[in-house]
Amino acid sequence: MGDFDKSRKIAFLPGTSGVGKALAKNLAKAGYKILIGGVKLGEAKATVKEIQKAAGSACPFIEAMDMKGAAAASKCVFFALPGSQEEKRDLLQELQSELKGKTIIDVTTASYLKDESKWGQTSTTHMNQEALAVPAKWVRCWNTVFAGLLENPPPSDNPHSVIICGDDQDAVTDAKQLIDCQSGFKALYGGGLKYAKALDLLGPGWIVELDKNASNSMGSNLAGWRFGL
Repeated sequence: MGDFDKSRKIAFLPGTSGVGKALAKNLAKAGYKILIGGVKLGEAKATVKEIQKAAGSACPFIEAMDMKGAAAASKCVFFALPGSQEEKRDLLQELQSELKGKTIIDVTTASYLKDESKWGQTSTTHMNQEALAVPAKWVRCWNTVFAGLLENPPPSDNPHSVIICGDDQDAVTDAKQLIDCQSGFKALYGGGLKYAKALDLLGPGWIVELDKNASNSMGSNLAGWRFGL
């Protein structure tokens, strides 16, 4: 597949907070058509108004929908649900028919911080893939980036690398373009989906967890980055 066709709609499940909302806003500014899925439709509508104000005429189309409607109306979905793995599992099982065969860009944070036995053995994306239980083109990326960095990106001459893991080449290509179109970020392919477990170890959630009880010799809580890298 070549360039991501801007006539295609991109769904965010949900797109009402955190990284999902920040990505939706950036891609709206870049001229993509956006569907904001919301657990609560009122929150999705409020987010649409906020993004419309921020993106102005650059955004050709944006609509608030419930989660099932947004999933059904797009072939490219950002899965951004916060919360426990159980909550992610329940939503994915509810959306099986809507998500079957589609590109799913998983930007969720690691959901198993408390279980050290799983460190480096699995990934949130593999758990989500198993929970969906129907074929789909999964890609893992953006979990190494805080929402605040998306809202205040680095300078374009010193971009932040966003690592992508995925097995389907078309899905990886789509994810790459949706990274590279955002000023201050550059896509970096990290290999097949089996390497997504390494991305979990680099994610902000892990950094915060490790930093709770560790600090470097300068007294600053930077140990998480040191261990993660």
